[in-house]
Amino acid sequence: MTRPEFSDATLAGLLRALRTRSATHPESPGLIASTPAVREDRMAAACAELRNRGHALSRVSIPGAVPGGTRVSWSIGAAEEADRPGRRFTSPRG
Repeated sequence: MTRPEFSDATLAGLLRALRTRSATHPESPGLIASTPAVREDRMAAACAELRNRGHALSRVSIPGAVPGGTRVSWSIGAAEEADRPGRRFTSPRG
């Protein structure tokens, strides 16, 4: 059996960070990383795991440091945010 890269606690923390970012910055809801648990270079993998667990996440572009450049970030879907009060973090691992 392989060891999962991200613990349930790490993924739950990332989900909280994504929701917080969306709520506090609706004009720019994208999150690049959730340090220290999920570095920028592992965000795609962590968000893929959350998507596999049924969470509506989207890859979005945000302005980069270089004028005209962009960076990849992740955002929680509007449909999931509307459903948030009843939504709980779920793990298929039981």
